[in-house]
Amino acid sequence: MSITIRVLSAADDEQANDLLNLAFSSTTNRLYDLKLYRRLQPDGWFAAIMDGRLIGTVGAISYGIVAHIGFMTVHPDLQAHGIGSKLMEHILAWLYSQNVPLVTLDASKKGFPLYQKLGFFSLDETVTFVKVIEPVNIELPESVQLITPADLDELVELDKPIFGADRRKVFQTMTEFYPSRGFLHRDKTGRITGYLFAYVNRIGPWVMADPAGAEVLLQAAMTLEYINPVVVCVPSVNQNAVKLVQDYGFEKLRTGQHMAKGDGAIPGDRTKIFAQTSMGAG
Repeated sequence: MSITIRVLSAADDEQANDLLNLAFSSTTNRLYDLKLYRRLQPDGWFAAIMDGRLIGTVGAISYGIVAHIGFMTVHPDLQAHGIGSKLMEHILAWLYSQNVPLVTLDASKKGFPLYQKLGFFSLDETVTFVKVIEPVNIELPESVQLITPADLDELVELDKPIFGADRRKVFQTMTEFYPSRGFLHRDKTGRITGYLFAYVNRIGPWVMADPAGAEVLLQAAMTLEYINPVVVCVPSVNQNAVKLVQDYGFEKLRTGQHMAKGDGAIPGDRTKIFAQTSMGAG
């Protein structure tokens, strides 16, 4: 079985989307994710090719002191043949060449044994919720504002100790790709206490230094139009977030193990992360 691994290109997106849905038994349109991820890390996404056919994918987004691996999948007919191991060895070698000391990922039940074998250990769980959202027309308080490029310095200052690394490139790309789909919350002093981005079929990243503004940001997100169903990936350690999305009618789809591998302490505070960008971007 001759397998080659090369950089994933835009020309691969349709095949990659079909493969991901087949492997994850899903109908989610991940074409928007693929476009976003490639912008965030153009050199970090890879395809496994056999006989000219795309049979596996993997990639990572580096945030400097930590990177997150996503979209690790192999065609169901070719699983248990070592292809997943080859893909993981490839992406880990690439990350080590970038001098990234810590790597995280969100593991499915099928993938968990492989990641354990490679030295990843469990931190907590990430729960995927889904909901069909029809836009609602509500008047939002003055404390909720649209995110603009002028807010990015403040967002980074708020987000860095919570996520554990600088996500400026995420905020820049989200405001460029999806203008008017990011909201922030300010307290009475004008300080940003949280933010939320909502793109085509996802809500996230969503971070709250103070959970008091979380509900009104979710309400803001529900004024927008989406390609349904809408997905939100919530750290299980944030029970405020779990309860909030369930109160608003989101249903649990699946749970994955949030895992890590590398040196040093785990950065950030996931109890203040209400939603990851996605399973693939952390």
